[in-house]
Amino acid sequence: MARATISLVSVQKPTANTPVLQRRNKFTSSIEQQITKIGLFREGKRISREQFWVDANGAIFFQLRYGKQPLELEKGKSTLKASTFDDLVEQLDQIKTIAVAGGMDEALAACANAVRSNFKTAKDKKAGRG
Repeated sequence: MARATISLVSVQKPTANTPVLQRRNKFTSSIEQQITKIGLFREGKRISREQFWVDANGAIFFQLRYGKQPLELEKGKSTLKASTFDDLVEQLDQIKTIAVAGGMDEALAACANAVRSNFKTAKDKKAGRG
């Protein structure tokens, strides 16, 4: 009988979510919601606030967003292109995996900072400082 390898460590579970983890969780949760909406759309059900669309040639596009802000993975590029819904879901699963591993932290932080500065600008204008 083969013995299982047990790996014990002395570590405490973090009680506070860091801003980085919060952004990752928010983004991956939004991707999950969109994957669910794709499934509902394919079943012919009505959906709203979907981030995907189909063009006249049948190509499927999906705009990555953090909140309402487009999430650029490359300069000026925030939209996935897929030939089928299965392909799109596969791409979204890959994006989720990359995000969970921390590969999108910079893009998410840039997005969050842009949103924050928009709020600050609007607040300053409202206060008559703009």
